[in-house]
Amino acid sequence: MTIHVGTLLALPANVRTVVFVGDRDCDHLRELVRMAEFKGRVAYRIEQATELQPRWFVGVEEVGVVVGAADLQPLVREVMQRLNQFGVAATQGMLEGVAQ
Repeated sequence: MTIHVGTLLALPANVRTVVFVGDRDCDHLRELVRMAEFKGRVAYRIEQATELQPRWFVGVEEVGVVVGAADLQPLVREVMQRLNQFGVAATQGMLEGVAQ
């Protein structure tokens, strides 16, 4: 799994799944999620890395991570680590059969 971190507009067009990291009550992040979904992307909003679900990434080769605030870098590292774990599990066939 390839992970792209950046702004929504800077993500490559082939990124069809986007994880938005930040406060669920943030209006700006809510609007970015709407924009992503309008463009046909699957969007997930999380406040903690533990909220990530393996089933969200079954068959996903490219994922984007959009961060809602600059002070969330420790959380972004946790998100990246968890996504990398999912990527390793997927290459080993461990996500096959996970309910989507």
